[in-house]
Amino acid sequence: MTNRAGRIRQAVAVMVVSAMLSSTFVLCDEATKKAATEELPPWLAQKNGTKTVGDIVGDVAADKEEETKSSAAKLPGWKKDRMEKAALFKETPADVVIAAVLAEPMGRQKEFIQLKNLGGQTQDLEGWKLTLKNGGENEETFTFTASADCPTKIAPRDALLVLKKDAANPCGFSFDLGPSEELILFEAGEDAEGIDSMTWGNLGRGLVLYRSSDNEYEKAPQDVDGNIIDVLRRLGGFNNLITFLEYFDLDKILDGKGIRATNEWHNKIVREMDTDIPYTLFAIKDEHWDKTFQEMAGEWAPPLTATELLEIDDALVFDIISFLMVQEAWNSRSLRLKMRDSSSMAFQTAHPERKAVLQLDDSGTILLNYDCVDSPSPDEFGCGIQKGWGKCQEDWMNDNGFFSGRPLGYCEYECDKCYCDPMDGNCAQAIVSDVTASSGTKGVVHVIDRLIEAPPILKKPEPVDGETTTKKPTKKKAPKKEDKKKESSSSSGSSGGGSSRRTYGYNPWWG
Repeated sequence: MTNRAGRIRQAVAVMVVSAMLSSTFVLCDEATKKAATEELPPWLAQKNGTKTVGDIVGDVAADKEEETKSSAAKLPGWKKDRMEKAALFKETPADVVIAAVLAEPMGRQKEFIQLKNLGGQTQDLEGWKLTLKNGGENEETFTFTASADCPTKIAPRDALLVLKKDAANPCGFSFDLGPSEELILFEAGEDAEGIDSMTWGNLGRGLVLYRSSDNEYEKAPQDVDGNIIDVLRRLGGFNNLITFLEYFDLDKILDGKGIRATNEWHNKIVREMDTDIPYTLFAIKDEHWDKTFQEMAGEWAPPLTATELLEIDDALVFDIISFLMVQEAWNSRSLRLKMRDSSSMAFQTAHPERKAVLQLDDSGTILLNYDCVDSPSPDEFGCGIQKGWGKCQEDWMNDNGFFSGRPLGYCEYECDKCYCDPMDGNCAQAIVSDVTASSGTKGVVHVIDRLIEAPPILKKPEPVDGETTTKKPTKKKAPKKEDKKKESSSSSGSSGGGSSRRTYGYNPWWG
């Protein structure tokens, strides 16, 4: 028994020693491998820190996902809001209407029918019909047929121009438009009901009939011999606008003439306006001014007149009228060429300190954004340089008005923040477009659908006490008596960087 127990103890001892030696060899082997791996280049170290192709692809996908999340998180609030509204608009169904008709062409004009899609989805007009009724019983029909040369689809906010059929235009209608007609648009199908119609009487030769709203139409020539005032008189319904233009001598500026020096506070501003270029005038009809005159007078008082409004606050009127005058003659086609891929663009107005932001939808309709300005960036560089540096997306440029005083932050039109939302209707829309004066040499008139407010003039605030400036301090002189009215009026049209709206002694009509 003794010998047997001794042999068992020896065997256990051998096993323990073997296990210890094996563990040592494993540790040494792993240490050796680790050291060797650290000495190997990354592409040879396959199992110690080196990524396979799958690992690399996975990391790239993760980086892209993280970058996408980061980019979405960095989007300023105004851009997220624009994207959400655009997504909502895309959900609205197509809505095709008859937008304009030229029934009796004159000179080189051609008969046409313009259809426009007001909805958010594309509409295919394959099989749709245009039926012309003359005298109640006589009917002629044109059916839309798709082909390589004859498109039938209308994208959202886009338009389709249908011309009369001839050798150069095989896709057009063959019936003759004329006076006292009714045009009806039908969907595809034998039993389809008419979804839109337009009726007119004796329009007159060379006049285009435009749809301004669901049940209202405007007629206008495409060109008028003379100047812009002649265009307004030919269109009719712009007596208030003509009164205001003549009061400030702006009619002479539109006609390319200079004016004499007077003691009127606005005379110096008007005399500095460029008279060597044509202007684009966004015209407001009398009905919009008359509505405002009644609202300002009150429910029980007789409405104001244009002359009385000038006596109350001619600075308010001057701000609006000078903002409506955009330098150079711009029609829908020249604007599209100028803007190219830009969604909107700022154009200098007759007022030296204001720009008008214009936008075109896909159909060529001109939109005027009257609440878009560049709040100056709080530095010495300016909005143009900040945009060039790629700063438009940064948080300090989109402060929701905390320092900039504007909901969209600094540099609105320079950073392309201005947007005309088709669902909100936050921009004035041209209901009659491209009426030229003397073929455009004397200017262009677009009639808009509302009375607007001129945007504020925002200037860089003066440095406060304790801040340094590169300019030498100058002693402020007391204003002369003849400048007091000018200063009070200019203060109504500008603000110091913190305010986005002007205030007056009475309640303005925009609330």
